[in-house]
Amino acid sequence: QKITDEAEQVCGKEGYTYDTVSQLHYTHAVVMEVLRLHPSVTNEHKYAINDDVLPDGTFVPAGAAVSWIPIYMGRSEKIWGADALEFKPERFLDAKEPSQFKYPVFNAGYRLCLGKPLALMTMKMTLAYLLPKFKFEDKVGHSGKYHWTLVRAMKGGFPVDVSEM
Repeated sequence: QKITDEAEQVCGKEGYTYDTVSQLHYTHAVVMEVLRLHPSVTNEHKYAINDDVLPDGTFVPAGAAVSWIPIYMGRSEKIWGADALEFKPERFLDAKEPSQFKYPVFNAGYRLCLGKPLALMTMKMTLAYLLPKFKFEDKVGHSGKYHWTLVRAMKGGFPVDVSEM
């Protein structure tokens, strides 16, 4: 309901423009929180071409792999605190964007996804446009389980009924 209220308040008169969608702060926080808990890419691996040293001083020899798992990082109490498993968009409201290395949903450093701003804008606009107009219902009672692939997908798909509000 908060996304719907925000969308109607911010985009209601002027429509869905770059400027109005950029002002959807709560919607942005929801998108960030969803991606923290449910990143599209759950496992990341990079391979060292040459010897290298990580920022913490760890030596990485040529040919070695460095792996991290964004889905577990996003649920880590060590990184996000005791409420890491709770869905709390408020953690991203009125807060500076978290470090790319704390929140690697769009990769980090030189490998940061060039499409990140467009992806975030698209997600916010989609939510703000559709949620006030349509009702989405899980009619089959999906288990919430995932099919583990390079890009995370719902196991068996996620059929929903869509109806106009």
